[in-house]
Amino acid sequence: MDVVSSYSFASCGWHLVQAIPLIIWPQAINGLLTIDGQGMRPPNDIENYFARSLGFAQIALGLVTVVLTGSLPLNSLVENASDSISPYAAAVLLITMLHHGFTAFYGWTKYNSTDQTGFLLGFIGSVTMAVFGLWCLMFGGDKARISKRTGADKRTSGFPFANAEAGKRKAKKTL
Repeated sequence: MDVVSSYSFASCGWHLVQAIPLIIWPQAINGLLTIDGQGMRPPNDIENYFARSLGFAQIALGLVTVVLTGSLPLNSLVENASDSISPYAAAVLLITMLHHGFTAFYGWTKYNSTDQTGFLLGFIGSVTMAVFGLWCLMFGGDKARISKRTGADKRTSGFPFANAEAGKRKAKKTL
């Protein structure tokens, strides 16, 4: 499994972890995120509707991420002989990484203002997924630049430190 598939399944899993309590037990989320002193009150019908709708939307976002990154093949394995990455993978990674980043920022600001543990837990999960998504955008997915002979990345350079041994071998070949 490549790193993009790992990210897409992890992102889908994080969305499922957030969505299931919203769908099954929306009053628990209300209880976790109420500010002290207001007391626990039963949620009204609008709050239940929005909590469950958000849960279903998070499940849909997680599944769309898995499908559009190419982690879940939609065609036959015989047809898909090339092990190439989906053309939508970079765009989906960018959108979901931004989503996780904004959600982490919101969770952090709410935690700082209310000291509620639910916001801290949401921040930790979202910032982890945002960092993983950024890493995937920067370093994941390019198999074409890996040398088949040595396994080294062809994009590396010796900028601050020159490879003197390779320079000596090149000089001997030209003589």
